[in-house]
Amino acid sequence: MSRFIQQALALLAAGVIAWQASQADPVKPTAPRESSQPIPTVIAANGTQYRGMAVQLHGGIDVYEKYHHLMPEIAALGADTILFVVHGWQEHAGSLDLHIDPRKTADAKELGKLCDLAVDHGLRVILMPIVLLDSPRNNEWRGKIIPPNHDWDEWFKRYTRFILQFAKIAERHKVTIFMVGSELVKTETYTDRWRRVIADVRQNYRGKLGYSANWDHYQTEKIAFWKDLDYVGMTSYYELAAGPGPAMEEIDKNWSLIKSQIKQFQAEVRRPLIFTEVGWCSQVGAAHEGWNYYANQKPSESGLKEQAMLYESFLKTWGSDPDVGGIIWWEWDASPGGPQDYNYTPRGKPAEQILRRWFAGKPNGQSTDKASAAANNHALPAGTAP
Repeated sequence: MSRFIQQALALLAAGVIAWQASQADPVKPTAPRESSQPIPTVIAANGTQYRGMAVQLHGGIDVYEKYHHLMPEIAALGADTILFVVHGWQEHAGSLDLHIDPRKTADAKELGKLCDLAVDHGLRVILMPIVLLDSPRNNEWRGKIIPPNHDWDEWFKRYTRFILQFAKIAERHKVTIFMVGSELVKTETYTDRWRRVIADVRQNYRGKLGYSANWDHYQTEKIAFWKDLDYVGMTSYYELAAGPGPAMEEIDKNWSLIKSQIKQFQAEVRRPLIFTEVGWCSQVGAAHEGWNYYANQKPSESGLKEQAMLYESFLKTWGSDPDVGGIIWWEWDASPGGPQDYNYTPRGKPAEQILRRWFAGKPNGQSTDKASAAANNHALPAGTAP
């Protein structure tokens, strides 16, 4: 057996042992918290709105090495919050093997170091564990998870083990908000099971809790456990245009209609809203299918412009809304970004300059001088100041 294989097997064994050991931790009761507080009336004005960037932590014991340099970058953007995304894995949407993969799930110690480093840089931390599929069948994703024989008892048992491991890390490392789940659409009808998950998390974590709903599946008839949480989380991949190359007026109009629906929902649940994933690829057609990063994978000036328009329109609609508890942009990663990048990152693109101005206090991220406004229509090198 080669040395490489021996090391790999040792790593896998260590991960399994750590996963099993984490389940043996005794539950430590904490004081119950009130879960039915009214929506804060002026979130943005009193400085509590979370304004930040999402960072996906791909890797295991190497995540600190791979991502620690992003903390000062995000702080330098002007953000006050970072959302770390960590991953659990199962084979496909019909399997029953949800687990921690030590090669692809952020190591507990390294994740803790990243949380501490973020705090040291003045960033509040949101931690959002999500479930990914190793071998999805056709177009499967976590929103389509249904365990074999509808064995939801076993699936939720495994999910609770998974989520509590990260809740304990969140408690130890000053995480401000913990998301108990993300876009698990088919599971969301099982309200009692979710309430038990939330109660178990509260026994291990004393901060605020939220859940990140898919953009088309947040309504109370679909998710009935909102009042057990402190925040409503939501993604933002709505259809904002009928096709590629839309005018700003079309995007603005569609956001206006969507906002009226979301505000009606929010009045019902009486919870502040956190947009957990606000972002669009710098691709032509991003306004039509914001979730589809495979749609048009080639760089272009038109794609950069469409991304920037989407950023501006979102901020016009939501940037100063007092009922929005947080806006987290998707995403800041270790790639160089720039004009040749067609993915979600705003790094080195006109969208970055919009973010910098918004983080600096300009309501819609819009420029007040002609030179900067002209720059919005051209790609800028990474790290260029506004």
